[in-house]
Amino acid sequence: MAALLRSTRLLKLSPCPLLRGKINNQGHPIHRLYSRAVGVKGIEACPRQTALRSVCSNRSAWFSAGLRCFSVATESKGVVKDEPSVALRTKQAQQFDWALAKLDSSVRRTGRVTKTLIQRIFHDICRTGYPSSNQALLLLRSCGSLLPEMPLEERSELAHRIWEKLQELGAAYDVSHYNALLKVYLQNEFKFSPTDFLSKMEVANVQPNRVTYQRLIAAYCQNGDIEGASKILGFMKSKDLPITEAVFNSLVTGHSRAGDMESAENILSVMRGAGIEPGPDTYLALLVAYAEEGNMGKIKETLNTVQSKDVSLMDRDLMQVVFSLAKAGHQQYVPEIVECMRHERGYVPDAMNLCLSLTTQGFEDTAFTVLKSFPGLQSELQDGKL
Repeated sequence: MAALLRSTRLLKLSPCPLLRGKINNQGHPIHRLYSRAVGVKGIEACPRQTALRSVCSNRSAWFSAGLRCFSVATESKGVVKDEPSVALRTKQAQQFDWALAKLDSSVRRTGRVTKTLIQRIFHDICRTGYPSSNQALLLLRSCGSLLPEMPLEERSELAHRIWEKLQELGAAYDVSHYNALLKVYLQNEFKFSPTDFLSKMEVANVQPNRVTYQRLIAAYCQNGDIEGASKILGFMKSKDLPITEAVFNSLVTGHSRAGDMESAENILSVMRGAGIEPGPDTYLALLVAYAEEGNMGKIKETLNTVQSKDVSLMDRDLMQVVFSLAKAGHQQYVPEIVECMRHERGYVPDAMNLCLSLTTQGFEDTAFTVLKSFPGLQSELQDGKL
């Protein structure tokens, strides 16, 4: 609780100046990242990737393993600009390992990173004057939901500054960086034009891949733009790219935010017709849709369906429903969802991150409702110690 209160006090820091307008201007964008954590209502191609699922027992394994895999891939491509000296490459590798270890340790312990840590790593990298692509990816991936104590706009502005500065210093960006930038947009609910984004990739001579298209579909669906999502689906089909469960999950969100819940519900039948059985992520997308609508009856019905189908929803999934209820103004239903939580391993750090996200966005009362559900606090409240 003390840690939560310390983190909450940081929310009073003045926001950085926004650079939003630059994304629609000429030149390269200055944006980047996401790792789906607690308190992010907008979904990516797959709700768990952009939601609370990323903050779980294997979250740091994904964080470090993904970056190390990217490191191998980048090194095999050769050098685009003037090749740094062997000594500089060695120093870059040491910095990368140090930064990765610090971030990985923070994510492993708390499920989040701090703005201070990110800025320290960023400044250290800039001082070398030769940032590597791996370092850029590491920083950009940290600018989304891993920063629950920062307002969404501040997260995006930080990602923008990192993107612009490291590019200025010579960092080479490929499709992994652009995909990470898309992930940040989704996690931070950043408004942008997917068609402009594709145009910028074309100008940079970077070819989009399946993940790019999936996240662009998620971006359209986040705004309820089914027509835009359909255009990207057309691109995927023309390139023989598979339509995965993640795409269907985004379409559930897209139809619901377009005000067509019937079509959102029918996506599950379409999935079965395509030979894809709806999984936990699909049901989570549906639960979030009902939460945004304030339809508690449908939420209970869906939870019963999930239980009967032996589909596993975790506490961090229910936390996403809590966040969506609060954002949509239906806080009165939050206690019913909190009561459904089983206090699984990792519950406290996940719930603290949810409380930070709620507090950051002005839902202190809901955050306190979640805070009171902490196992240790429940007994103290009952005994009258708090």
